[in-house]
Amino acid sequence: MRLDPGFSPPPGQAALSWLPQDPLLALVFQAGLGIIGFSLLMLVAVFLLRLRLVLRLRRERHFTALWRPVLAECVFGVPEAPPAVPRAMRYHFMKLWNHHHESLEGSARSNLEALARNMGIDAVARDMLHSRDLRERLIAIITLGHLGDRERWQDLRTLVSHPSPLLSLAAARALLDIDAEATLAWLVMVMAAREDWPLARLVAMLREAGPDRTTAPLVTALKAAGNPQQAIRLLRMMEVAHTAEAGEAAARAVRESDDPEVKAAGLRLLGDPRELGLARSCAVDESWVVRVAAARLLSRIGEAGDRELLIGMLKDAHWWVRYHAARALIALPFNGPDDIDKIRAALNDRYAADMLEQVMAEARVR
Repeated sequence: MRLDPGFSPPPGQAALSWLPQDPLLALVFQAGLGIIGFSLLMLVAVFLLRLRLVLRLRRERHFTALWRPVLAECVFGVPEAPPAVPRAMRYHFMKLWNHHHESLEGSARSNLEALARNMGIDAVARDMLHSRDLRERLIAIITLGHLGDRERWQDLRTLVSHPSPLLSLAAARALLDIDAEATLAWLVMVMAAREDWPLARLVAMLREAGPDRTTAPLVTALKAAGNPQQAIRLLRMMEVAHTAEAGEAAARAVRESDDPEVKAAGLRLLGDPRELGLARSCAVDESWVVRVAAARLLSRIGEAGDRELLIGMLKDAHWWVRYHAARALIALPFNGPDDIDKIRAALNDRYAADMLEQVMAEARVR
């Protein structure tokens, strides 16, 4: 069939004449074009996001350069005419302000707090406390704590029960900053129950509060501990308490508890020679964890008369018990190198002799 030389296809058909005639090939070709177009759009989006980040960082650097001298001036007094803080830079200002607050002490901190109140930052932080942005809520909590703001006390106390470890722990820290004495009376039990709160952070917080404030609440909470896990956490936190009161509470926990971990945690806190009898009884406990803790305690308060007990522990089935028994034996008073050599020579247990020799070598290196 011959086509008329003047014939032309319809406009739509002419536009698609460059596509492959096979339907499957045409579909693949169109999909490839779509992927290329989508990739170009992604490149443009990444470029715009990068540009936005660069502009934001530049703006923050400029803001920091403007405010850092002003905040440093608080070492000498409260600045009278500070620059304005744009709404978009409130979070960055609070971040910068909190950094300086944690770096300074004494009157400089008081000047920083006065500056923030003069600028209305306390009111801004109260509003941000209910923000949907997690970063803003966190910085608001920290700021209110550093300002000692009591107006949102109940809101902060409610946040202590929040399932988020970040928010709840920040709220607990803020309450300690505002009024440690009023907070610790109930907060230590929360600390014992919240296993998602890092123990090291809690110890650091309690250390900042000081032993005068923390000792009584910790001792009271230990008496009321509902389970062994809570008692163990409280005993580990009691390293910041006064030694005498903490030792008495720990000794009571060791005597009254049947849990090996509780006993071991309590023995770690003891150091009073009057608890020597307790250390000796725990040295023959059925749990190796307790025996290790007892051997470590004997290395601190043991007497020359404990030599035979420790020699017996050198034959223990557990490696760590033998190791700490050997260290305690070397630490006993009136035990010189010659005495240790005689003990090692008299041992008829190869593992006990090897352990004592190893610990003696470690002692010589130190």
